[in-house]
Amino acid sequence: MKFHSIRFRLPPLFACVAFAFLSLTILPYPGLQDDELFFTVPLYLPHGTFGVRVFGARIPLMLFSYSGAFKTWLYAGIFELFEPSRWSVRAPMVLVGAITIWLTWLWTRRAAGPRAAAFSVALLATDSVFIATNTFDWGPVALQHALLMGGLVALQYWLKKESGRYLALSFFLFGLGLWDKALMIWPLIGLSVATLCVYPGELRRHLGRVPIAIAAASLLLGALPLVCFNIAHHGETVSANTKLSVLAIPGKLTELRRTLDGSVLLGPLIATSAGPLEQTPKTVVERASVALGTVLGAHPNNWMLPALALSLICLVFLRTRLLVFILIATMVTWLQMAANTGTGGGAHHVILLWPFPCVFVGVAMAGLADRVPVRASYAVTALVAILVCGNLLNTNEYLADLTLNGAAKAWTDASYRLAGAIWPYRSNRIGIVDWGYFNGLRMMYAGELQLTGVSEFIHKPAMTDDDLKHVSAMIAAPDFIFIQHTDDQQIFEGVNDELRNAALVLGYSEQIERVVHDNQARPVFEIFRFVKTP
Repeated sequence: MKFHSIRFRLPPLFACVAFAFLSLTILPYPGLQDDELFFTVPLYLPHGTFGVRVFGARIPLMLFSYSGAFKTWLYAGIFELFEPSRWSVRAPMVLVGAITIWLTWLWTRRAAGPRAAAFSVALLATDSVFIATNTFDWGPVALQHALLMGGLVALQYWLKKESGRYLALSFFLFGLGLWDKALMIWPLIGLSVATLCVYPGELRRHLGRVPIAIAAASLLLGALPLVCFNIAHHGETVSANTKLSVLAIPGKLTELRRTLDGSVLLGPLIATSAGPLEQTPKTVVERASVALGTVLGAHPNNWMLPALALSLICLVFLRTRLLVFILIATMVTWLQMAANTGTGGGAHHVILLWPFPCVFVGVAMAGLADRVPVRASYAVTALVAILVCGNLLNTNEYLADLTLNGAAKAWTDASYRLAGAIWPYRSNRIGIVDWGYFNGLRMMYAGELQLTGVSEFIHKPAMTDDDLKHVSAMIAAPDFIFIQHTDDQQIFEGVNDELRNAALVLGYSEQIERVVHDNQARPVFEIFRFVKTP
């Protein structure tokens, strides 16, 4: 019995170890991105977000209308133990991703058996987009996955043991997910619709006044900060973020396809070409990654799309209710993001469908293996192994490209050098011209820098008199230092010229103090001040 227990823990253990290894190999390369660090804002600007005062201390509750301060609370403790850095920011989310994998194993094993669970977590742990979006977590999505799957596992325990505490735990975790990011409503609605369609009898048997009261109270408790925010702001979470439109759905289908096939982040995350300084692999892992890419060629895509097509065919023959349940839940979840303006067009939204695409394939392949002769079942297992190899080759493409080309604009590793380069100016007032490095600088200096966003005044169709007044004061102040991207690295296209033109009208021109390069020797940042034109 003891050996049996250990044997059934080996698949999730191997999956978690593989996921952690793959995540940690890519972790150091990109710089810290602005959205990735948005959770740090209340740590350094406690009065800039919605919160409450308790015993004289201000406790943040919400970052903005659809994102809560749950992650901020976690990192307030983490940063007490570890200095803020790429490792202390990202490694905890790698751990959260591993927890998601283990929870996916538990849920799938109870729903479809150990073979389906093993197939599912093997695919999930090696999925390049799941690895990247969890490790860098600019969505954020890592806590969303873990809280959703934790709630589903607790719900399974409730269905099995009829214990109210498991029901309470389940919906409390769902509520925490809603507080963390209100977009948790998408998969919750998807799962609810799927349950109504596929398991109506089971739903009627378990519903009652007491379970409904426990679930509602627990959900409300977990999401209480979100509820308080919407009471204070008249339902802003829904009113400000729900604008239905079907016009962008074709483009969002492309983003869905590219997220499924693993290619979606190769451009936004990684530079498309090498810089002036040729990079040579230094570590054993880098040398192995580049050598593998050289021998086997580029693999910008995995093989999940044909795997999903095959799984849909299996669904027709297997007629498994669980597969129908997963399919409906996933489709309803995606349709919500696709039909809403401004959502569903980026990998950080599409990835909220996970882990269900991987589970769908895993359950379908396991069902097929269970219904064919033993020798044929080995072929099904080999097919899953081939899919995992496809995931690994695609993930290796990310690592090899990061090694040789470095990170893309918003993720530039020059942000670390920038933090060192502004040390002589730490007592100056500093104007942040473009987007992408504000939160990183503030975190690395523990909120001690006097930072001012410039783009909010100039990057608009027309500047107001108040905008011009603010910008003029910054330009004319002798102690004001500015930081901008070089013209070819701008995130807000044209923002540099907008500031230059405003300065020119006032009779000022740029005086470059320092240019900051990335590891590829590409000039990325310029530190400068304005001087009166002779």
